[in-house]
Amino acid sequence: MDQDDLLASAAAGMPVGIPRNLDDMSVENLLAYKTALLTEIERVEQTLVTRDGVRKGAEALFRT
Repeated sequence: MDQDDLLASAAAGMPVGIPRNLDDMSVENLLAYKTALLTEIERVEQTLVTRDGVRKGAEALFRT
């Protein structure tokens, strides 16, 4: 989560950080939290793909 996401969560009254205490969250907040986590997972996966490509490019450069 970036700074804007953290501020939006705080403004919405949602707890910030991972892990969160799920017991006190409403169903609506749980669904929003799940969506935020899935979005973050996708962002991490995209970053890993990008970094792997950069790493492979660097390895190819130094092999020649």
